[in-house]
Amino acid sequence: MIHINLLPVREVALEAGRRQETRLIALGAVLVLVLIGAAETGSRLRIAPVRAEHQVLRGELKELDSKASELSELERQRAELDDKLETIGVLEKKRVGPVHVLADLSDSAPTKVWLVEFTENAGAATITGLALDNQTIATFMRNLGRSPYFDNVDLVETTQAEEDGLMLKRFVVRARLAYHGGSPEGDDEEAVEFPKPPSDGGRRRGGRA
Repeated sequence: MIHINLLPVREVALEAGRRQETRLIALGAVLVLVLIGAAETGSRLRIAPVRAEHQVLRGELKELDSKASELSELERQRAELDDKLETIGVLEKKRVGPVHVLADLSDSAPTKVWLVEFTENAGAATITGLALDNQTIATFMRNLGRSPYFDNVDLVETTQAEEDGLMLKRFVVRARLAYHGGSPEGDDEEAVEFPKPPSDGGRRRGGRA
C-alpha cells in the first residue's frame, strides 16, 4: 500500500490563498485611496473658480466701500458749505434788511403824516404816528402795503390827540415784516424813535426820519 502525505500540498494551497487575499485587500485599499484622491482633486478643481470669484468680489467690495466713504465725505462737505451759505444769507438780510424797511416806511408816509415810533418783535412791526385826518392815514397804509417789506398792514386804533395846540389823529398800525422780500426776521424787540411833528401845522414833509 502506498501512502501519500498531502499535508504540505494543503499548506501550500492555504498559503497561496492567504497571499491572494492579501493582494486583493492591498489592491482594494489602493483603489480606495485613488478614488479618494480623485474626489479630492475634483472638489478642489470645482472650488478653485469659486474661490477666485470670491477674491474678485472682495476686491470690488473694498473698492465700493472706498467710493462710499469718499461720497459720504463729499456729502458732509456740501452740507457744511450749504450751512455756511445759509448763514451768510441770513447775516446779509439782517445787515441790509432794516435799512430798506426804514426807507420804505419813510417813503410811504405822505405829507401831513408824522411817524412817532416803530417797534419790531419777532417780525411783527408796530407803527405809531400822527396825521391830520383819516384819509391821510388810509393813504399811508396803502403806500405801506405796496412795499415788499411789509405784509398784512392793519390799522389797530385811531385816537384824537393834541400836539402844540394842533388837533391831530394819533394812529397805530401793525404789519408783518419780510426782510429782503423773504420770511420775517428778528427775534429781539427793536424800537426806532422819530422826530415829533412840527408846530407849524405840518408845512414840511413829516414822514422823513
